[in-house]
Amino acid sequence: MSTKTYNPKKVIITFGGVEIKGFTEDSIIEVEPLGEGTKSVIGCDGGVTRSIDPDTRCKVTVKLKASSSSNDYLSTIYAADQSTGGGILPISMKDLSGTTTFAATQAWVTNYPKVSREKEAKENEWVFETGAATLFVGGNS
Repeated sequence: MSTKTYNPKKVIITFGGVEIKGFTEDSIIEVEPLGEGTKSVIGCDGGVTRSIDPDTRCKVTVKLKASSSSNDYLSTIYAADQSTGGGILPISMKDLSGTTTFAATQAWVTNYPKVSREKEAKENEWVFETGAATLFVGGNS
């Protein structure tokens, strides 16, 4: 059995062609499909029918340190989107130490993150939604 390696430094996220940087200590990105995938029903005679949900939209959560300059970029994009509707941009994630990928040609920031200022710097949790997306969950090298 071979040893596999995951390296969080090799996870690259871009939004609107700009690389997002300054992630929190414990979290980089979460990608959650919004569709229901494949469901099945069984009839009285035991016959099974599958339905494949065509919804490939995703909810994407990115957690940034309060000090990350990517907060400025995302705030600017969100403010512009609220003003002009021009904040729909491509988003992608690639794990360069493996084969997991995610991409959507249309994504938008859903709202500003909850802001908290305390003794220690906290994180900013940015949430995106996408139009049609592709997600491939793979392993690592």
